Amino acid sequence: MEKANRNKLYLWLILVVISGFIMLSFQGCSLMKKKYEKTENKEFKLSAAGRTKLFVDNPNGNIIVRKNEGDSSIIIRAEITKYVTKKELNNPLSGIGIDIDTAGNEIKISDFVDKEHKIINFDIGKGSKINYEILVPSNIEVRIDATNGKLEFEEIDNDIKAEITNGNVKLNGVSGNVMIETTNGNISAKVDSAKSLGFETTNGNVTLAVGDNFGGTFSVETINGKIVKKNIEFRESVDEKHEFKGTIGSGNTEVKINSTNGRVTIERKK
Repeated sequence: MEKANRNKLYLWLILVVISGFIMLSFQGCSLMKKKYEKTENKEFKLSAAGRTKLFVDNPNGNIIVRKNEGDSSIIIRAEITKYVTKKELNNPLSGIGIDIDTAGNEIKISDFVDKEHKIINFDIGKGSKINYEILVPSNIEVRIDATNGKLEFEEIDNDIKAEITNGNVKLNGVSGNVMIETTNGNISAKVDSAKSLGFETTNGNVTLAVGDNFGGTFSVETINGKIVKKNIEFRESVDEKHEFKGTIGSGNTEVKINSTNGRVTIERKK
């Protein structure tokens, strides 16, 4: 019985090896060729009329979101990068691009990447990516789902909900309802006022710098991390090793911060 099982295992291994050689022969020698970085830039301008939400799904690349100061449209600037053979350098990029779904009141932006050469890939560390710069008007909720990149939000009053794995988040001058979740990434925010702030990290630090006139009610919890407060006097505070509650100013803004394996720092904005 054991001999029969071993024979089946050997047969299975032989079939796997043969299948690998067959796939290599079908994919050709291009896998072994030197690859070069090729980048293309695209810009899209979309009407915000009747839109309430912008959703961006980006597996690889950075996203910067800023306020559109010029008009009420949504402007999407994309830098698309792919590694190609020398022969493909002279051709337009293929197999990678952007899907924009404008059906209904929500705009959905996502990338598409071909599955060619995905089973066996010798270009370790060289992957396709799309970097975005997005300009938005007010009254559009911004939602982002990202992996392997960084997120930046600059001077917008929009509501924000973002989740990222393997990337940091930077916020400056945001003033809407903000909810950020990171895994393996830090959150850094400079805020003068906001409707609400919610930060949650796993394996990452949180640094929140607030302006002199910021008013908020804070609830902070950490697991395997410290809570540090700099140059701020709280009232009605409860200060324990891994939990802090307190109020500054008017207390109007609800601030919730949860961190696992990370440090939380609350300080005055310089």
